[in-house]
Amino acid sequence: MVFESMGCEIVVEGATAEEAARVRALFEDRDAVFSRFRPDSELNRVNASRGATLVSSLFARMVELALRARTSTGGLVDPTLGVEAAGYDRDFAELVPRDEPVASALTGPIALYGRVLVASRLDLNGVVKAAAVDDALRLVSGPGFVSAGGDLVTSAPVDVRLSDGGSVRLVSGGLATSGRTKRRWLRAGEEQHHLIDPATGRPAELGPLAATVVAGDAAEAEAHATALAVSPAAEARGYVAQRPWLAAVIVPGSGPVIEVGSPRGGVPTLVEGVPA
Repeated sequence: MVFESMGCEIVVEGATAEEAARVRALFEDRDAVFSRFRPDSELNRVNASRGATLVSSLFARMVELALRARTSTGGLVDPTLGVEAAGYDRDFAELVPRDEPVASALTGPIALYGRVLVASRLDLNGVVKAAAVDDALRLVSGPGFVSAGGDLVTSAPVDVRLSDGGSVRLVSGGLATSGRTKRRWLRAGEEQHHLIDPATGRPAELGPLAATVVAGDAAEAEAHATALAVSPAAEARGYVAQRPWLAAVIVPGSGPVIEVGSPRGGVPTLVEGVPA
């Protein structure tokens, strides 16, 4: 089954008709809760509150995952970094060049006490999409996979094409690709992208064209792919060496593709094969 949700194409393989319908409903429900472009979404309600807010159990779970990603990436991924300040403040298809300068996306601290959230402004898009992929596969009883944009999780061998034209055979687990080449727009005469540097709150100037990470699930892979995508490509080997459960393929702006974390099979049961 293939359908559109969360601004990207969703592909589901191995599901029965009933399971596929449940997967589609899951993505539509998540979009209704977390969309930045739906005025009635819980995310927009929380962002408008600017104080202590009682959130749903699902919302609290996504915040917990986002905070876990911030810790595991050393702060390179942060739910308080939004892309609105860079001009991505409406559906991508509706973006037009504008003259306003890019502002900083840094918004301040965040704390979660059970279901009580204290935060000034959040953008949970990355973690929500990846978690939806992981949760959707749990609805599929047989071997199969679910992908959404650059995030994928599988319980059966699948060949995944990478941005450099090569491929990886993923036996099980999650894979995510983060890059700056597909979604770009003009703001104040300069091209912008959605990868925000936590040091500046602005679109990252450093980093490769794309970073693909293999991990235990899509949510973990997405967090580390984003972290590598906002870091100098030369730092990728050290980053993955500190996290030996990962494998990564980095496509720099120039020079050869970088493979780190033994993507030729050094990640147990996850990867067979490498980019061409």
